[in-house]
Amino acid sequence: MKRCIHSTCCLGIIAGVANHLAAPQENRIVKKFSPHPYFDFDVPRNVTTRVGQTAFINCRVEQMGDKSVSWIRKRDLHILSAGTAVYTSDERFQVIRSEKAENWTLQIKFAQQRDSGIYECQVNTEPKMSMAFRLNVVEAKAVILGPTDLYVKMGSIVTLTCIISQGPHDLGTIYWYRGSSLVQPIELHPSDPSIAYPHRISVELKWTEALTSRLKILDAKLSDSGNYTCLPTSAEGSSVMVHVINGEHPAAMQRGCATTASKDERQSRIRLLAAMLLLLVLWHGVTVRAASQNISTLDTQRRSRQGNARPPPDTRVITFRPAGTLSSSSSSSSSSSPLATCA
Repeated sequence: MKRCIHSTCCLGIIAGVANHLAAPQENRIVKKFSPHPYFDFDVPRNVTTRVGQTAFINCRVEQMGDKSVSWIRKRDLHILSAGTAVYTSDERFQVIRSEKAENWTLQIKFAQQRDSGIYECQVNTEPKMSMAFRLNVVEAKAVILGPTDLYVKMGSIVTLTCIISQGPHDLGTIYWYRGSSLVQPIELHPSDPSIAYPHRISVELKWTEALTSRLKILDAKLSDSGNYTCLPTSAEGSSVMVHVINGEHPAAMQRGCATTASKDERQSRIRLLAAMLLLLVLWHGVTVRAASQNISTLDTQRRSRQGNARPPPDTRVITFRPAGTLSSSSSSSSSSSPLATCA
């Protein structure tokens, strides 16, 4: 230990040590004998959680004394709790109190988007003390940029980009799957091992404004075709179908499919038109038959009326003569009967 040669130097060192020791002691004294409760602002006041997870809103109050803490939901001014007693029928809400009675944590199980909003931690002092907290409940979902069906030529580079723009920053990582198999980086095999070559399949993960994972496949092969899924550790995944083709242009494939679909559609229309024509012909035939029957009935009635106006050809007419002789004549015969004359 060095000795102080000058008295001034010694006094300075002693004063510095005294100040260094007095500061924490003074803080402890102020904290111990403070007459009023106060909030600890060194806690997260903007809390974000994902749908289905448990949300924790932590309120820390120093020097509580005989006071109690209440939780208020701001949007409807509903009193959720007073002390450790919960005043809501929603069993997802619960208050967790630490042993030292400094931490009053509002717990919300299976958080939903409707739970988002402002929550107030209140102390029943006079006047009332309150501190607001914002809860954000988001539905984190991964999105793969580009079309859901991707056509690439054999030997080209395949790049799939998966983004999660919502959710808390503790989303963890993102895994890639082809079908049900985890995608693993594969190294190229150069002829010269002294030359550094990149992985044929690589995965890059980075944070910018969102969590982004990029899957890159060099020298695409036909065996690389399949359903690729990016699956975050705490969010809903997303999938894309990759088709590695050999020389055939994907647009031609799509046009071929469209042509086949057009042919099927035309055939369906032709069948529908033929059915409509058949129904029309049948309806027309029924109509003509009914009309013919009506005409025949009218003609029969007309002939019947004409027949009533004159006697039929075979009708016999009997006449009486003054001489008292009876004669009979027919329109179809001119001979006389033996009974025509009397002696």
